[in-house]
Amino acid sequence: MSLPEGTVRALREMAGPRGVSALIATAVEEHLRHQATATYLAEYEDKHGAFTDDEKRAAAVWAGRSKPPTC
Repeated sequence: MSLPEGTVRALREMAGPRGVSALIATAVEEHLRHQATATYLAEYEDKHGAFTDDEKRAAAVWAGRSKPPTC
């Protein structure tokens, strides 16, 4: 695999002592998990219908991307 020199330099700075290979492995694993989740959710919606806005908001709260609504 080859990457532009500037990209490699930035990766080395970001990776620190754990190394570029470990950083790239972690990023690839995360990407694959996201892809698998997206595929699962698309298949779920195909079978059960689209998620409602309330379900999407609840999922965002659960994932920590949003605060629960205040009453």
